[in-house]
Amino acid sequence: MKINITASLLLIAALFTGNVTYAQQPEGKPQGSAPIPLELFLGADGWNSQLIIDKKFAPESKFGFFGLSYLKADYDNDAYLRESINLALLKFDVIKNVSVLSGALFNSNWGFRPYAGAQYGYHSKEFMGVVNSGFHLTETKNFETLAIVEYRPALKGPWSLYTRAQGLYSQISETGDHDRSHVYGRLGLSFKTFSFGLAYNYDCYSPMKIEEEQWGIFLSTVLR
Repeated sequence: MKINITASLLLIAALFTGNVTYAQQPEGKPQGSAPIPLELFLGADGWNSQLIIDKKFAPESKFGFFGLSYLKADYDNDAYLRESINLALLKFDVIKNVSVLSGALFNSNWGFRPYAGAQYGYHSKEFMGVVNSGFHLTETKNFETLAIVEYRPALKGPWSLYTRAQGLYSQISETGDHDRSHVYGRLGLSFKTFSFGLAYNYDCYSPMKIEEEQWGIFLSTVLR
């Protein structure tokens, strides 16, 4: 393996720990929009990172932005194992917790596609859930659903349990074939805005359903 994993973990932990000085949102204080989770996954064969933004333009505005940036590579930096997925979506609240979405997706495999869909989202101090469903408006007109659920019950003082499940399923609408899917699971502990623990990633690619599984660890923080 071409990088020193131990040194990398120490460096990354130091960088993430620097963010725990941010105070948690006081209980009972209304939150204008969701915080921004940033995560790094380190597995036996490779790593990935993910940043999610789900923000309103102003606390009382019906307009907002949903963005996701996902990067993946193996430690040997083989080109065919690299992947980048990016979402940039404008959202408009229709009713409480339900929004319509429009924007664009970029994937390192097939490039740029416009996108339209809907979102259900719920955020509180201990629980976060988001479901996006919609269509790619060009090429294969994929129907795609992304779901993320996070639960952080308090334990003692600034500590809490951290659990998260994330799933993606993208289907080629013209043929009904599978295109891209994943299931990610996280189990660990949180100290203020810093989380760490065990991680499992399952990825599946193309109509041939090429599968990849990895166990590892995750480090994450929440940007306020």
